[in-house]
Amino acid sequence: MKKFYLLSALFIAACSHKAPSVIYHLQDLLDHKEYFKLDKALQSAAPDLSAVERTYFTAFTDNAFNKNQGCIASVDSLFGKNEPAISDSVKAKLLILQGDSYFKLGQYAKAAMNDSLIIARYPKTVDQAILDDVMNELLIRKALKTTPAQQTIISANTTVHWTRDSIGLIEIPISSGGRNAAAIFDTRANISSITRTYADKLHLHPLDVSYQEGAGITGAQFQVGLAVADSLMIGNILIKNAVFQVMPDSLLYIAPVKFQLDIILGFPVIAQLGEFQWYSDGNLTIPRTPGTSTLHNLALDGLDPVLNLVAAGDTLPFHFDTGASSSVLYSTYFAKHRAAILKTAVKKTKTFGGAGGSRKKESYVLPSLRLTLDNKTVSVDSVSVFQEKITTGEKLYGNIGQDFMKKFTAFTVNFQDMFVTVWR
Repeated sequence: MKKFYLLSALFIAACSHKAPSVIYHLQDLLDHKEYFKLDKALQSAAPDLSAVERTYFTAFTDNAFNKNQGCIASVDSLFGKNEPAISDSVKAKLLILQGDSYFKLGQYAKAAMNDSLIIARYPKTVDQAILDDVMNELLIRKALKTTPAQQTIISANTTVHWTRDSIGLIEIPISSGGRNAAAIFDTRANISSITRTYADKLHLHPLDVSYQEGAGITGAQFQVGLAVADSLMIGNILIKNAVFQVMPDSLLYIAPVKFQLDIILGFPVIAQLGEFQWYSDGNLTIPRTPGTSTLHNLALDGLDPVLNLVAAGDTLPFHFDTGASSSVLYSTYFAKHRAAILKTAVKKTKTFGGAGGSRKKESYVLPSLRLTLDNKTVSVDSVSVFQEKITTGEKLYGNIGQDFMKKFTAFTVNFQDMFVTVWR
């Protein structure tokens, strides 16, 4: 498939003499998930774009910066009078994007409808791996279609005390169904997870569904189910209709360290808090009213938070993962800085663990990596760099974990204005 298919499919008639090169640039940034650069480039390119072109790229930036109503409206606009000029491959891509925004808003039935349209109308226009993902997501969304959207009620500023478990992961206290528990606070868990044992203990309502899930760094694939917590408490914060994927206890058991994970709070719960302030002294504060900033260094790749950092002189997007004890760099980073890595790093075989087990992987270990966030630079020691891709669609440059967070006395992560600020 031609990389910049939009030109032939959607925009050629409307292009000015400058627009083709502008669209090439914008589409290249989008293809590489350079959301921050795309947002800036789109603003400066606005005079060279038609209304349709602006709407198309704005749909993607709105989705990336958690403006889901805007994304949905933009896609609806493109599917209006412009639909005859849009290729099937673009229609499928827009339906996937809009479905993601519907899901983030808890509009599960509409998200399921988009998936069904893709499967029914465009099965031959998307890659098989993407189609498989759509079919898997349809199982989730159909199972949730009668579930009300998650609702979070924050009546006052709330502070809870976090602790580290025996493997160093951040846990916070929660309660549900009259029972107290500790949950791992994990920004990269796309859906909150729970063992079958704890789903029963906390009286979650199971849904009749089974679907495939994967574990990031290990690449493991496994079958899981779904359940809903009618009410979930974090301090004085009430969360209604929180969705959990239910996993066999064995899948959340990390055998090498003999540790059982029970509950993982993931993106849908964390993002709806609006803002959290993490302090190294053991406190986690959720303000009633989130702050504002023009920093704009946080984005979303689907349900994955993305942090804009400076590394080795480059401003690059990385996954942001409070559920990872250590940071790793992906093959994209290796390709970009190959010479420097081969000069300074040591090749090692290390064991990486997560849901579904653990795996040994070869990596280059950098003695240190300097990272800059919010004009503050720190050095993280012993960072692994993978030479091979973890996933076929890998575009970002790494996964930033707690070894980076520990370098600061406080973090503010805001999902409304989409920014992260830090204090040393």
